[in-house]
Amino acid sequence: MTKVKKEKLDAEEPAGVPERSYHELIANLNPIAQPLASRKLSKKLYKCVKKAARVKNIRRGVKEVQKFINKGEKG
Repeated sequence: MTKVKKEKLDAEEPAGVPERSYHELIANLNPIAQPLASRKLSKKLYKCVKKAARVKNIRRGVKEVQKFINKGEKG
């Protein structure tokens, strides 16, 4: 059997849910979450995390991170 390419579902957004602005999202933060990354930096961080997740290069949790640091993995 041949593989059927999946259509991109990300392009379709629900029409009833408007996207909230950056300032609206900041207003609902916990006071402990200070200092906060700027809008530009947070966009770069999200992009970097998304890219790392795509290549399965993300480490989750202290135990896993320590293990790979001790082995000498960089990144």
